[in-house]
Amino acid sequence: MRKWSELVLPKPLIVLFDEVDVLEGEILISFLRQLRDGFAERTAGKFPISIALVGMRDLKDYITQAKGGVPVNPGSPFNIKEDSSTIGNFNMENIIHLFAQRTEETGQKITQEALDYVWDQSRGQPWIVNSLFKRATMRILDENSTETVTLSHIKEAREQMVLARETHLDALAYRMENPKIRKIMETLMTGNTDPLLSESEGFRLCIDLGLVVREKGMPSVANPIYREILARHLTTGPQDAIPEPDWQWEKPDGSLDMDALLKEFQKFWRRNSEMWEERMNYTEAFPHLLLMAFLQRVLNGGGYIERKYAAGRGRMDLAVEYNKKIYIIEIKLIYSFNTPREVLEEGLNQITNYRDKIDGTAPSYLVIFDRRKETKEKSWDERLGWKIENDITVVEC
Repeated sequence: MRKWSELVLPKPLIVLFDEVDVLEGEILISFLRQLRDGFAERTAGKFPISIALVGMRDLKDYITQAKGGVPVNPGSPFNIKEDSSTIGNFNMENIIHLFAQRTEETGQKITQEALDYVWDQSRGQPWIVNSLFKRATMRILDENSTETVTLSHIKEAREQMVLARETHLDALAYRMENPKIRKIMETLMTGNTDPLLSESEGFRLCIDLGLVVREKGMPSVANPIYREILARHLTTGPQDAIPEPDWQWEKPDGSLDMDALLKEFQKFWRRNSEMWEERMNYTEAFPHLLLMAFLQRVLNGGGYIERKYAAGRGRMDLAVEYNKKIYIIEIKLIYSFNTPREVLEEGLNQITNYRDKIDGTAPSYLVIFDRRKETKEKSWDERLGWKIENDITVVEC
């Protein structure tokens, strides 16, 4: 830093360290100590007059983590920070303005439907917005094309982005290895209500990382892309362990035979759930993860799953799209504090409302997992069930 400062004289030197959050433990402390040592003599020709550390969290959080969870002493020599700033998300106007610049440069236009989808999937997260536009205009379409970007182009860009697991999304998935973050995600997936959730260190960490937001007062994953990435990351292990299906899950007309698929899942749940549950970290969310892994194993390359989950919702909703047809699945759990009938009636009402928002004619399936201790003492023939209620298929596991 001193030599670099000498080289740029008479101008002062300003340095931005990007991705500083890859440093951990003693390496982070050593890095900060070197910056601190030059702090007192910061001036043109001797040391950078200003340094910005760019990452996903506030500097004090990194120091606390590096010191084994011990908070920073106000008198610490590491407290040389002037300020922290957060780059906010785009709003819809920003997204429209961003593509308008390309239209002005190349003449290429985009439909309003496509713009709405970009907003819906990204919620304005800048990296996602740019990635969707870039893939749609420079990979799905030719870079020099002036063809109008449509909804189908953006949907394809979304799927490519998710499957590619680009650095930003991969970094988010890596964060799931943190037990504190894992606990928050489990609560969101199961839809449980936890009055202490927002007071936990894990929740504050998720907020800092941009993983979680408060939506209508309730914590939820920040955007649908993150929901997809996090769910896929958590189901990768089970999905890889599920054998390739050798049974007929597609009808002669090319549509998905969801009845056959979920009946096969019941068999799979019967044979594997007890053994697999012992090995997975997400105990409460285990049924959700195993069902999603099973669906993804079948649909990979030919279908698409839209996931919706948040704390306090009491369920997870899945919209499965296969060959342009939609199938609705809702997952609910029975605990000792509620009865099967209560969960059933609540689930039927919820899935009906969800279906009306997506596609009022879509085949709908309410999958209920009974997690009560007394249920585990019953035989599998008693635990598994299949019935139709109010034109909704109820699958009991």
